[in-house]
Amino acid sequence: MRKIIHVRTVFFGLLCILPAMSIPCLAGPDYSTAYGYYLKGELDKSAGEYLRLAQAYPRDIQPLLDAAVIYKSLGRSSTAIELFEKALKTDPYNPDISVESGWIKFHEADYQGALSDFSNALRINPLHERALLGIGSVYSHLGKRHESLEYLEKYRKIRPGFAGADYIIAWNYVNFKMYKEAEGRLIEALRKDPFFIEARLPLAGIYVREHKFNEAWNQYYRILDYAPGHPFASEMVKMLEGKLTKQPEEIRPPFKITRPPEPGISNAVSFLGKSINLRVGIGANMAGSQGINKTLKIRSFHGFILAGKLTGKIYADAEPDETWSINFENNKLVLKDAKQAVYGRFTGPILLRPKQTKTGSTLWNNFGDGKIAAERHSTGSIVFERIKNSKNPYFANSDREFRGIIELYPVHGKGIGIVNIIDLETYLLGVVPSEMISGWPLEALKAQSVIARTQAVMRRALEKHKKEGYHICDSQHCQVYKGVSWETPSTNRSVIDTQSEILTFRGKIASPFYHSSCGGYIQASSDAAGWGSVSYLDGHPDKLGAPLQPQDSPWKFHLWITGTPASNCNYPGVASSAHFRWLRIIKHKDIEYRINREYNVGPIKAIIPLRRGISGNVNSILIKGVKKSVTVTKEHLIRNIMGFASVKSTLFEIEINKFKNGNIRNYWIYGGGWGHGIGLCQSGAAGLAGKYWKKYKEILDFYFPGTKLRKMKYVRKN
Repeated sequence: MRKIIHVRTVFFGLLCILPAMSIPCLAGPDYSTAYGYYLKGELDKSAGEYLRLAQAYPRDIQPLLDAAVIYKSLGRSSTAIELFEKALKTDPYNPDISVESGWIKFHEADYQGALSDFSNALRINPLHERALLGIGSVYSHLGKRHESLEYLEKYRKIRPGFAGADYIIAWNYVNFKMYKEAEGRLIEALRKDPFFIEARLPLAGIYVREHKFNEAWNQYYRILDYAPGHPFASEMVKMLEGKLTKQPEEIRPPFKITRPPEPGISNAVSFLGKSINLRVGIGANMAGSQGINKTLKIRSFHGFILAGKLTGKIYADAEPDETWSINFENNKLVLKDAKQAVYGRFTGPILLRPKQTKTGSTLWNNFGDGKIAAERHSTGSIVFERIKNSKNPYFANSDREFRGIIELYPVHGKGIGIVNIIDLETYLLGVVPSEMISGWPLEALKAQSVIARTQAVMRRALEKHKKEGYHICDSQHCQVYKGVSWETPSTNRSVIDTQSEILTFRGKIASPFYHSSCGGYIQASSDAAGWGSVSYLDGHPDKLGAPLQPQDSPWKFHLWITGTPASNCNYPGVASSAHFRWLRIIKHKDIEYRINREYNVGPIKAIIPLRRGISGNVNSILIKGVKKSVTVTKEHLIRNIMGFASVKSTLFEIEINKFKNGNIRNYWIYGGGWGHGIGLCQSGAAGLAGKYWKKYKEILDFYFPGTKLRKMKYVRKN
């Protein structure tokens, strides 16, 4: 087949290679300067440079679109609309341009103007997603119920996994006083995304309206699970307690551990070799510090032995299934037996070891002049029973079960400290299913096992929790560890099959960070404040064979973040679509309350994302208040200020919705991914393994280029 070369291509090629001619080579516009300003958060400079390019290349609409997106984020809506309309004169059949012009008009409460733009886009493309969402939203504000719901339902069918679609439809049902229908849509949104607390608030309100007080109380309580201290939810929980027809424990049944693990789970340790010991802080908060524990209830299916840490002296020998309690009184640990008789008072640490063991090497822990031993391949465990009114939420709603040895010690003026002393490989049996869905492909689970092991070894060496008495905590501050009750056959196999393997870089332990979903692009660690810079944590698309930088302009990024681009982590049916792309519509008063609680800026005039990484993640955000303006740069702080509950990631774009009088009504936050976006994307790992049949070593190479796998030579250190 002959290759056809366009005549125009040949002509311009000749212009570039004939030096004798005076006609210059016609190069295209260079966007790098304008885009560089955009990434650095110098938005006025960026917009100005794009406008200069638009003037220099009048037939190229790209700089007009880029400038329009920037002016929209700066709150200069009229300028953005003018630029979109100018671009439409050159490219009148581009539905994307009409749609974005329509959305600005919608957010400025110009509903007739928005209707015209959305209608124009749908004439060109009847299935344009954002046009369907936009026109449905416009008809809602115009009071046209049938038309609104018709278009929104079309939008939902095109994006079936998008919880935001159900949420918007529900709000329209509420506006039309169709509360039963709204209830169904909100339940569906929460089925897709249980962390969507903005959907729980209206659902709880509907339940109150219907006098379903038990269900309403449960929803408000769930909000407090994700957003502790939420003022309205806290008030409603108290108000509804007197209207409940069931006991709280019947409405929210606590997780109870009533039987020992199945043999296939408990015996997994028999396939593990020796490894280094870890001290794991149990019940830690999000900062990695010990939670407040005033009372603990402990039992074992096989009985347990209690001994002093420093002396090794055995103080108690509990029978199977006996529940003992330990209280914190006057800076001492007060031990009570199954009959609640005081068994002893301790000013120092004590150790608990489950009785049942299998033959294997011995886990020794030397403490001063004494020691307590447990068989390395012990199938026994210690169960912490739920404490109903515990100030530590870790123990308030669930029993907890751990292998290894438990150390308890008094924390002066605070409560009881808890450390699980356990060998590394056994610890990983409880980490991998806590951090990754056990039903995902085995090769993804193996990749998770390797990086979880590497994380544990790295943190053990760094000793950041040394003052608190442990190497690593069990919360997201380090990595989540929920113990033996979460173990599964598939995750146990992933640990066993990768025993002792860690990631290294240039002969040293690597820092293999990971997160739930990157949203389609891995963020470079160097772009996020405080994360450092190493070559294997660079930014790149989460897609095999993708170009280095798919969204190299503000306009392209906008289309990308509001769309559903192909990606490893875009894996419907396996990885949650609600994490890949999400929408939050948050009331102005809620964000204003949240921000002023931290920064006291007064009434908020604007919220503007400034600096971004090449991934699109927001790395600084400007909050303009009447009293003052502040710029927030830390990743977790940026996420925390966007409402009562933290938004899922910093990969987002904000659209400000206003009343007709110009006052801010709410914020539409279009986002992608869940977590910091650095290192391994867990959903992407599932996609690489499930869609492309990649092995765990290939997955690790993709997310940590330049690193190497090596097996640890474990050396016991007491």
